[in-house]
Amino acid sequence: MMKILFVANVRSHIGQFHTNYINYLKQNGHTVDVSCYDNSADKDGYDFRGVHEFYFIPLQRSPFRRQNLKAISELTEIIKKGNYDIVHCHTPMGAVSARVANKRAKSKAKVIYTAHGFHFFKGAPLMNWLFFYPVEKILARDTDTLITINSEDYELARRKKFKVRDDIIRINGVGVDLQKFTPSTPQIKAELRKQYGYRDDEFLLIYPADIVKGKNQEMIFKAIQILKKDIPTIKLLLPGHQRMIEEYRQIVQEMHLQDRVEFLGYRRDIHNLVSLCDISVSASRREGLPVNLIEASAIGKPIVATRVRGNADVVEDGVNGYLVSLDDYSQMAEKILEIYRNPELAQQMSREARRLSEKYSIENINHQLAEVYKKYGAKFTD
Repeated sequence: MMKILFVANVRSHIGQFHTNYINYLKQNGHTVDVSCYDNSADKDGYDFRGVHEFYFIPLQRSPFRRQNLKAISELTEIIKKGNYDIVHCHTPMGAVSARVANKRAKSKAKVIYTAHGFHFFKGAPLMNWLFFYPVEKILARDTDTLITINSEDYELARRKKFKVRDDIIRINGVGVDLQKFTPSTPQIKAELRKQYGYRDDEFLLIYPADIVKGKNQEMIFKAIQILKKDIPTIKLLLPGHQRMIEEYRQIVQEMHLQDRVEFLGYRRDIHNLVSLCDISVSASRREGLPVNLIEASAIGKPIVATRVRGNADVVEDGVNGYLVSLDDYSQMAEKILEIYRNPELAQQMSREARRLSEKYSIENINHQLAEVYKKYGAKFTD
């Protein structure tokens, strides 16, 4: 059986997105270690039973922080001593550090890189193209398999001829537990609203995302300003890590939306919160493949989201929701109102959402990833 090292920027990334597959690897007899920055003080509560050993390194998100040099040095030693068969890296700096360290360690480990969204994309700042694009193009040569999770990244890597050693493939994200994220019946929805203190007549939107500029929550605030006359009971729930909470609270106060927007903080009960809501929304400026929208689809919620990379892979416009132009809050308001006024449309979108979510199941993703690992000698019994 194989010894595998997962590398990512932060511990919570592994917890949010990769524990299902790590557990699957362990069930098949493989050993998985993890190297990352320890951000458990900000985000905790994950199930890491499948992880054999954690190695915490001072890895920073910004490529220009000096701590990254120390992180690469420490990671080089971890790889040297670990004698790994596969190094599977994630997140931009996690992937840069892992590939540089693996080469410095003169390791024979195969390198798999799951790109959760390139920093260079349609509409990205010029600096992203000037820095991240050439770095990824160069480091592709030290990558055995490049896994992309959305159509734009896959097509870009192919078109730009990233010279990976083996292949560039596309896999539908990291997998969602369709047994946990199940359609919410009217009875379940009513019970959850009672439990959480929301009225049956409230029209609830939800956007699970960190409170940061890139998630663009202000666009939804502006849409609610338009909608509050036609939907008097409209309210937006915002579960997520509150990095810019004071600035966003000020914006909400200036827009007189204090009774319309709830900042819920970092939560571990997203499935319940989504279940009790009516529509899932996203104003994000870019995504890799948005787990929050996939989870909402699995629960059967219509979606109104910006037409950007990642969102456009999950939402079929007019089928399980609507895609709107980035920062066009009037269009977002129009589409939310259309769903609100048409219960039959909402029910149809709900059914389609659940159907479309099936390709993102944990089981499907695990088997797709297993096919990659099998190329490098890994064995699976199921």
